[in-house]
Amino acid sequence: MAKLRKMVTYTDYRWEETEELTPEQVEKWKSGNEDLQEEVLDEVEFELARDKCLEDSEWPELIEGEE
Repeated sequence: MAKLRKMVTYTDYRWEETEELTPEQVEKWKSGNEDLQEEVLDEVEFELARDKCLEDSEWPELIEGEE
């Protein structure tokens, strides 16, 4: 018995966003200070804004004699 087999690669790209930042959070972020930016990251939650799935596959190969 023969069959076809192909490898398929799926890649999922996700864009995540927070809700509106407070003026204080914006100032901390714009400061460029990594410690202050880390504080902002600790205060917010990221949620899925959009995503895109890409698919790539190889040409199928013939598999013979495999049960």
